[in-house]
Amino acid sequence: MIQFPIDIKRFIRDGHLSKSPDVKDTRELLERAGYLLDKSCSHDICGEILFEGSDGNFYCLTVEAVIAEANPEYVKEVMAEEEEE
Repeated sequence: MIQFPIDIKRFIRDGHLSKSPDVKDTRELLERAGYLLDKSCSHDICGEILFEGSDGNFYCLTVEAVIAEANPEYVKEVMAEEEEE
């Protein structure tokens, strides 16, 4: 299990964060991602979804940012592309 927050040593690719060089750890990264999701109206992607499951509990569908360990093959491909540029 990953222990958060994790300090960010360097970005290989920073997506739409190039205007936020002050992102230093995963807590700040998720905060910035949340801002970008709100700004892009991510709530409109699926619309408001709330349902009752057969177990009697209520659930909603959300669009979110998730930090997960990168697949080594993906890292290898990206690093190769970065070296070519």
